Amino acid sequence: MTADWEANCLFVSDLLEEQYPELLGRLRALLDGTPIDVIPGTADIWCRDYMPIQLGDGSFCQFIYNPDYLRGYEHLITPAEKCRLPPMTNYRAEPIVLDGGNVVCSRSRAILTEKVYGANSGIERPRLRKRLAEIFQAECIFIPKQGGDQIGHSDGVVRFINENRVVMSDFSSVDAGYGDRVRGVLEKNGLHVETLPMFEEPAPRRRRDDIESAVGIYVNYLRVGDVVVLPGFDRPEDENAVDTAKRIMPGTTVCQVLCRKLAERGGVLNCISWTIKTAPPLE
Repeated sequence: MTADWEANCLFVSDLLEEQYPELLGRLRALLDGTPIDVIPGTADIWCRDYMPIQLGDGSFCQFIYNPDYLRGYEHLITPAEKCRLPPMTNYRAEPIVLDGGNVVCSRSRAILTEKVYGANSGIERPRLRKRLAEIFQAECIFIPKQGGDQIGHSDGVVRFINENRVVMSDFSSVDAGYGDRVRGVLEKNGLHVETLPMFEEPAPRRRRDDIESAVGIYVNYLRVGDVVVLPGFDRPEDENAVDTAKRIMPGTTVCQVLCRKLAERGGVLNCISWTIKTAPPLE
């Protein structure tokens, strides 16, 4: 698989510039030198979820994007034909329901929440696990989904730092039992676990479809190569998150961009970004 530290190109929905021009402008400034392209004809800004997953250089797999949290809002589902772009020299489709935000990976491992089981209830769990491992050519690790989490994506819980280290949200003050269960699964699979701060506001705002705010989830950062862009929420915890990220990800450039309004809609920076590795241009 293609890890985010190998990525050298960023794509965003064509709706992002329309809805969040200042945020996109800030990202362009922070990622100066990184190509940022637009995906045309999208139905919403959360492109991580409906775009294919990169398996290797030029190789991409398109899964079925049919999330339960958009039932009744099907007009927000970007069709698969809009997701095929020129860099995809080797493109395939798989009849498995899976959001891209529920796959965080290194080169040899992928982490998904167990929500994938319910989304594919017609496939026996052992067969589903085997098929995903075959597609990804990677070890698949399944973590529990947090109770009450409508989205159920792994990128709101944990990210890979390198092949053997991950960083997860510090659930100790939010849902300590859930955090302990996730950490147990990760460590059982031989991963060293770091944590990033996390907080939950007393009365999180919800979207009309009852999706919780993502304010407080720093682990849903954007990484392109050696640049890490953390979300900021105009809170004292912002500075601690940056300091922690710099400590646990040495050799990277860590910066931050305020995106509270975006997070109040239920997602943050990884959700609005599709990062891939492209071949260098021929000289």
